[in-house]
Amino acid sequence: MKRIILLILSISSVLFCSCNLDSDNETPIIEKVTIDDITLPKGFVISKLYEPTDHEQGSWVSFTKDDKGNFFASDQYGSIYKATLKRSGDKDSLHVQELDLNVGLAQGLLYHNNELFALVNSNDKKIQSGLYKIIDANGDGELDTVKTLKTVKGDGEHGPHNIVLAPDGQSMYMVFGNHTDIPSNVHGRVPEVWGEDNLLPVIKDPSGHANSRKAPGGWVAQTDFEGKDWTLIAVGTRNTYDIAFNRDNELFGFDSDMEYDLGMPWYRPIRLNHVTSGADYGWRTGTGKFRDYYPDNLSGIANLGQGSPTGLLDGKGLHFPAYYQKGLYLFDWSYGTMYHAKLTPNGSSFDAEVTQFISGIPLPLTNGLVGDDGALYFLTGGRRLESGLYRVTYEGELASEALELKERSKGKKERKLRQELEALHTLPSADKVSFIVKHLDYEDRAIRFSARVALEHLDYIYWEDEIKNKNSSETTIELALAIARHGDDDARIKALNSLANIDWQSLEESKKLNFIRGVDLLMLRMDGSLPNDIKGKIKDIFLPAYLVSSEAVNMELCKTLSYLQVEEIVELTLHEMETNTSSEGMKEIYLSSDISNRNEQYGKDVENMLANMPNQRNISYAKSLSYLQKGWSTTARERYFKWFGDALQKAGGKMYLKFIRAIQKTALTNVPEQERDYLSELTEIAAARRPNYMKDVKQPQGPGNNWTVELLMSAYEKNYKNANFESGKNMFKASLCISCHSMNAEGGSSGPELTQISSRFSVEAIGEAIINPSGTIGDRYQYSNYHMKNGSVITGIEINEDEKNIEVSISAFASDVTVNVRKDRLENVELSKISSMPAGLVNRLNEQEITDLIVYMLSGGNQNNMKK
Repeated sequence: MKRIILLILSISSVLFCSCNLDSDNETPIIEKVTIDDITLPKGFVISKLYEPTDHEQGSWVSFTKDDKGNFFASDQYGSIYKATLKRSGDKDSLHVQELDLNVGLAQGLLYHNNELFALVNSNDKKIQSGLYKIIDANGDGELDTVKTLKTVKGDGEHGPHNIVLAPDGQSMYMVFGNHTDIPSNVHGRVPEVWGEDNLLPVIKDPSGHANSRKAPGGWVAQTDFEGKDWTLIAVGTRNTYDIAFNRDNELFGFDSDMEYDLGMPWYRPIRLNHVTSGADYGWRTGTGKFRDYYPDNLSGIANLGQGSPTGLLDGKGLHFPAYYQKGLYLFDWSYGTMYHAKLTPNGSSFDAEVTQFISGIPLPLTNGLVGDDGALYFLTGGRRLESGLYRVTYEGELASEALELKERSKGKKERKLRQELEALHTLPSADKVSFIVKHLDYEDRAIRFSARVALEHLDYIYWEDEIKNKNSSETTIELALAIARHGDDDARIKALNSLANIDWQSLEESKKLNFIRGVDLLMLRMDGSLPNDIKGKIKDIFLPAYLVSSEAVNMELCKTLSYLQVEEIVELTLHEMETNTSSEGMKEIYLSSDISNRNEQYGKDVENMLANMPNQRNISYAKSLSYLQKGWSTTARERYFKWFGDALQKAGGKMYLKFIRAIQKTALTNVPEQERDYLSELTEIAAARRPNYMKDVKQPQGPGNNWTVELLMSAYEKNYKNANFESGKNMFKASLCISCHSMNAEGGSSGPELTQISSRFSVEAIGEAIINPSGTIGDRYQYSNYHMKNGSVITGIEINEDEKNIEVSISAFASDVTVNVRKDRLENVELSKISSMPAGLVNRLNEQEITDLIVYMLSGGNQNNMKK
């Protein structure tokens, strides 16, 4: 009897444990502790094991381990190193050996089956960007031979990034930023019919960033261990540095934002994406980014506000409390924060609960891994910053043995269905058309998307007539999207007629948004002109619905009606812009409710924007109206251009004002020439309050010095305790830093924003950047040399391009000073190795003045943050 009871208890225990592993009902540790200026949950311990920069081994950005517990790490601009952790008494020491091979600059490393794979990101002529394999050719236990598997075109901060092992151990997955071209022989799960797909013309980034980059943006690919067969998995990301599989064998990526877009309706925060087969995440250049709700792209599963995503890893194998084993770790480089994302199945995808795990200043996180000992190891560094290797262990009271985490039963049925459809992305079958169409209106968005992608992999002839059948509204819309991308104009017109037969009033909001996008995509993909009767049908559906629908629907309707030149919307829209000025509900995208203290780490740009919030809805209306040529009275134009002046008083990202100006410039092209000066003046009168950053600036007293990094460090150590905040602020202006850089939302935008510089830069690193500005140049700020056929050279950064000319900004101090480079007179273009920031700008400062400047920069422009 006793054995039966024990057996029952044992079985109950197993069932409870199994159920507990599947239910994921644990919660995070709320209480925090701080160890060596790094904050983490109580019970966790962190220690720094090694500092590569102290040993002149560069700044480590990628990380992997072999089957013997050895680490491999790569300097962003240099060699790959092998590191062995050894225990002597109660102390650990790291023995580091440089791999003396012609390979390095790897932003991705993977060790598998006694081979080291490196995804190289290089603008060095000695080695090309691409995938390399390093092997032990002579069998002596040391890696000695480098094999080139495949090279790619792309480098820099948006080039090739990380590489991970597939869950079945039979292949590898790689991720690339949006400045990396997809090789012409790489195909696969994404239908290659992508386009910019914006109904109205795109306004490109006024700073010139990514203006020449076209769809499909960043991408993910799969390959074998010989690098022979590459399969394109997903596209449309901006700059995902890392990807990871979770316990359910699903792939995720942590994608970046464009912080210059803050305050704009097209701004997309950093976000966690569930990376599924054939997916497009909708990145497009400038104002062209797809809205999250567009059915022809997939949205993220968690938005985290502003930041710089780097590493991503799954917690499986950690000797941490259960909550911290069952999720992903997301690394944010710019704010020195590591997040934990608890993933809960929701249909065939997931919901994410994001909490802060680790934060520190400075703590520029780059990559991490789970050690054989169950500890979390991570790297800091990047961009030649001081680099470190850290270890996090758990020594608290909660159980922390490694759990045997398997795929969860929740959502498994839906995931299996999605995977069945995804199998048709590589093995299309005409016999499956009915099965595919059946799931085009499935309630799960990821399944609908996968079904349409499966359809688009079939020859068009197999499904061209499906839209003629009696389908649900959602099925008709999805078929229309596919026809827009694959059909001819006759098919597109028939699809528009099919959409026009749908009862608009019966649609819920999400389906109305899908309906509008279907109409837009069919119209913008037309090769010829749109018949007037179709225009009339669309107008008859959309005009009565305008401004009596939800905010998102209204913004999309304004865009479509402006495209159709429906003049009746002018007065309606202006009245809305003048009376509905509330920014309620617009802040959540910047302040995640899941991260209670996120706003404390935001730069002043974000804080000031939240205090002086632009109305993103009205900016969207203004942009749409800028293309409308009909329906304008003199009074209406005056009201419209006065609105621009009001908008210029609001705060946003670094390109906010220039984007507003760009929309105004577009609108002026549709104004009679004789009225343009007058309307421009109305805007200027309304925007008269302009800051003068150089007012009352006092020049340095000197005597100056020919500063070196060593002299600057010495001066700082002697004088920082006597630093004067106001003097530092003045030196920031007197040395012209403010002309190109902003601090506390004051200053220029042609150089990096510096409010959060202390979260990732040490005093020495700041000194290096000031004294030797050409040592490390960020991609976004790197000038090019345009060599002309007549022997002259124009140096600057591209901000726009058309068929005949490249518009180049030639001055960092006045970015609006541009020249047009004629392509027919251009010999070649090469990246400049000289920074647009001149050296010697601080040479007029004395010891105390340069110390005041450094202290001011470290404070982020906040006197309360000054080092005592």
